[in-house]
Amino acid sequence: MQRGGARPGRENSGAGSRAAGPHGCDDLLADCAGAIAEFGVVLYRHLRSRPADYLVAFRALLAVEEEYHWANALEGFKDDINGVDCPRCGVGVTIAIGDFGCYSQVWDGGKETRRGLRPAAGEKLTGTGRWMHQITVRDGQEVLANGIAHLFGEAECPRCASVFNVADEYTSANRPVMR
Repeated sequence: MQRGGARPGRENSGAGSRAAGPHGCDDLLADCAGAIAEFGVVLYRHLRSRPADYLVAFRALLAVEEEYHWANALEGFKDDINGVDCPRCGVGVTIAIGDFGCYSQVWDGGKETRRGLRPAAGEKLTGTGRWMHQITVRDGQEVLANGIAHLFGEAECPRCASVFNVADEYTSANRPVMR
């Protein structure tokens, strides 16, 4: 995936790919690639100032960088609760990342079972998770950085003890198919 101007050393991609979707309006962005890339640079600088609207600006930067899934899905990690299916046994697993804890949870016969999430160490993150984490650490956004480490870390299924990557399973369950 090519990136816009907000990530140092990245090339600008085709204009129509900025907001690709089934809405039929992609041609409206055909001549806007340069402006969108410039907007990414402005957002990148704006985030360094630690604005009050940090999460809004960060999500906008994710969209400029063509990370539409995370731009739409990322909340503030205050009380984020998401559902995924265990890739091994198929049970519905609740993933909680927030002020109340970071854990995977299943209910079985009225009994709750939880397992703590295993956050990814910043230096072991790769790709989008690493980029998101580096920016939030740089900008002193500890809650976001911690949430991203958990989101791109591992969970253990409380039923079968299978270990899986939270972001991969969340993406698999929630990313729309683009045609």
